Amino acid sequence: MVFQPPSWVPDITTQISPNANVAEWALESRRASGSVRSPFICALTGKKYTLKEVREKVNALAKALCNELEWSPNQGIAEDKVIGVLAVNSLDFLVVCWVIHRIGGICLLLQPTTSPVEISSHMTKAKCDILITCEELLPSCKEILNRLPKAPRRIFSINTSNTQLPNFEGEIKCLPQLYQEGSELPELEQLQPRDAHITVAFYLTTSGTSGPQKLAIITHANLIANITQAAVFESSAGYKHPDIGLGVLPLNHGYGLVTTHAMFVRGDSTVLHPNFNMQLVLKSIQEHRISRLYLVPPVIAALAANPVLFEIFDLSSVQDVVLGAAACSDSVTKKMKSLMPSWSLLVGYGLTECVSIVTFSRAADIMPGSSGCLFPSNQGRLIDQEGKEITTYDTAGELYLKSAAMIPGYLGEDDAMRSKFTVDGWLPTGDIGFFRRSPHGDDHLYLVDRLKDMIKVKGLQVNPAEIEELLRVQPGISDAAVIGVVDDEAGERPLAFVVPTKQDMTAQEKKELILQLDESIKAQLDETHWLRKQIRFIEELPRGQSGKVLKKILREKAKQKDQTPINGANGANGSPPVKSINGANGIHAQSGTSEAARV
Repeated sequence: MVFQPPSWVPDITTQISPNANVAEWALESRRASGSVRSPFICALTGKKYTLKEVREKVNALAKALCNELEWSPNQGIAEDKVIGVLAVNSLDFLVVCWVIHRIGGICLLLQPTTSPVEISSHMTKAKCDILITCEELLPSCKEILNRLPKAPRRIFSINTSNTQLPNFEGEIKCLPQLYQEGSELPELEQLQPRDAHITVAFYLTTSGTSGPQKLAIITHANLIANITQAAVFESSAGYKHPDIGLGVLPLNHGYGLVTTHAMFVRGDSTVLHPNFNMQLVLKSIQEHRISRLYLVPPVIAALAANPVLFEIFDLSSVQDVVLGAAACSDSVTKKMKSLMPSWSLLVGYGLTECVSIVTFSRAADIMPGSSGCLFPSNQGRLIDQEGKEITTYDTAGELYLKSAAMIPGYLGEDDAMRSKFTVDGWLPTGDIGFFRRSPHGDDHLYLVDRLKDMIKVKGLQVNPAEIEELLRVQPGISDAAVIGVVDDEAGERPLAFVVPTKQDMTAQEKKELILQLDESIKAQLDETHWLRKQIRFIEELPRGQSGKVLKKILREKAKQKDQTPINGANGANGSPPVKSINGANGIHAQSGTSEAARV
């Protein structure tokens, strides 16, 4: 059974020009919108870029980079002109990306929360020897450079640079210099049309929640398709633009990249934050009268846990909250609706293999727990454990997708790996879910969990999300994640990592809390879900940049010999508190977090 987008959204494939270039398309689309709003606003300084300034800066910087690197737009192939971008959100971030496209290159988006080992590996794999970074991240570049086979040919800084890199001998020019130099150079030749379906625009890192990060190949047609899908879905759903949106999601992540492009092309303003700070975010909503928030569930969970914030800040301008990257628990959703009933919580689902967004919600057809409906020109199928196709609603299986935005694969794959990327043209997502028909007649996707995260107890599939949901609503617990660990009798058993609201508990308090959690799970779930006191305390769950829990780090912790059980391993004892795990915690709230799907 093939599940389809709503009947009220048209196909978008005919809207993708075969020779489109992201930079040219975005700038022309913005101009066509007729919006007079400033597309980019800095949340910290209040500085703004007009559309005219953005176009001028793209033109000047393109000329300056070609001069510095001795390139011309039509020289060579894109794969020979890879430029790494390691930076926080700023007014210039997308300007830099569009300049790279204007000169015929590929933008390698690097995440600041990724380890220097992985960043150097990505640069090596992409054959990237040009790096554009920012003053805030220059100190971390030292270790990255130490791990590269050879130093980058050139390094540029988005803002003024006062940091010296002892292992880099060249001059680090900053963008203000380059803008000035470029404004005095002759115009560049026009970029010759290239096939948008095979010309690469971005190398984008995957989330790495279950294993090492990969570099997804994003073509110009891929990105334009996903942005167009979003625009057509929302316009068909009756959403009105232009608007003012919150730009706190990292632009080096698919979710932030697509949503910020979408805001730009439809004429919105984006208030950009370099990183997440709850008070500064709420202050900017109040000052700029932001109407749409793009967030991840941990932030909403923190807001729900601190209702006093709604008294301190005027958030009455907010109409919609778009949620992606991870699932939002029912308890958090209900609490937010009671606190701010006028807010529409619009949930989406996606994955890097389709650039970012695959499904989305509309305010007129909200289904609790749903991740929304398929975007136009997307299709879904469900396959059960025996490999058979599911032909009914409300029956869970692995989600397979076809999408106008589906990428060609990952960088560095051999032919054998590439042949497994799709099965008969369908992308196996590794996500377990089901479809349910809404009263409006639309197919809604409900995500259950990641296939890799499912726990096999006595041959039965146990969904860790069910246990996590119950743990998070327990008194004394602010967050929880559950993984499977080897068990001699059952094959696997669930192990819970929980974040207590009180960090300095006595040994007796720990025992009592473990017993409380254990008994609660026993009372509400069947025997295969029982924790058997396999509960570990942790100060904070490790999260990726998008807010998803990095369960691979928890699995590594679970294997460590130094986790000497006390008060109960294997059904007899509890476990000592685990210190905060090193790793990228990404965008998270300062006081309280909660979560666990994808975008």
